[in-house]
Amino acid sequence: MTVRLLLILVVVFTGLCSQTVAQTSSMMPKAIIGSHTRVIVSVKDLLQSMAWWTKVGFSPLSRPEDKIDSAITLSDGQVIITLVKTNQPSPVIVYRCDNIKRLKAQLDSLTILTTFDLEGPSYKELRLRSPNSVYLAVRPSTMEDDFKATGALNPVCGNFTEFSTSATKLRDEQNWWLDLGFAPVRGDSVPYPYVNMGDERIEIGIHEDRDIASLALTYFMPDMEQRIARIKQLGLTPIEEIPTADNRIGNAIFQSPDGQLLYLFDGKQ
Repeated sequence: MTVRLLLILVVVFTGLCSQTVAQTSSMMPKAIIGSHTRVIVSVKDLLQSMAWWTKVGFSPLSRPEDKIDSAITLSDGQVIITLVKTNQPSPVIVYRCDNIKRLKAQLDSLTILTTFDLEGPSYKELRLRSPNSVYLAVRPSTMEDDFKATGALNPVCGNFTEFSTSATKLRDEQNWWLDLGFAPVRGDSVPYPYVNMGDERIEIGIHEDRDIASLALTYFMPDMEQRIARIKQLGLTPIEEIPTADNRIGNAIFQSPDGQLLYLFDGKQ
């Protein structure tokens, strides 16, 4: 990713060009797929990955299904992630649903493709993939606990604002999320087309033709320069640093050992 492209991303993420007033989470609809609970991140070395995530503000969270040799759940107060020792595509945004058979029929009627696992006469899990490869998994509420983040700021990275992704065709990606019950939060066509789609718990930032290799976690804080410096002191090196207008290192991209991206931006959103 070139510095020019990164600078354009910073402008958009800070909302300087947004023409649509953002809605609060209390005004957002509940998605037809249910309620968001956590994000699954595939890892090769569980303990190495956990050590990395703790350095960027995540702490272990008790989850009965987790096992120290195969899965560990952590939270930063705003995002809940489960590190899973697997080679499956990730990250996967997980939802819980009260009536998964009815949901499957509804998704079929919308011609939204799913793959699934069966358990008895019903579904153990439905798997969805957006046009630009954002992965979702929906599980019955009897099998997926209603994890809900506390809302506290990440002590290291600050305020989590969105899951960021790139789209080849913005309209196709936006319509897919609309079908799932997400609503537009804000968007514009300058300096490039983008739109944020949200439900009652999360927000997906869709950026057309941007170099975002995977679903990224995006954070904002007015003191991000100092936060980035502290992360570097902990031994983590950003894969990109983007100077602010007054030439401070207030924006950076960090990458986990397994490729998960964190965008840290200077400012308030």
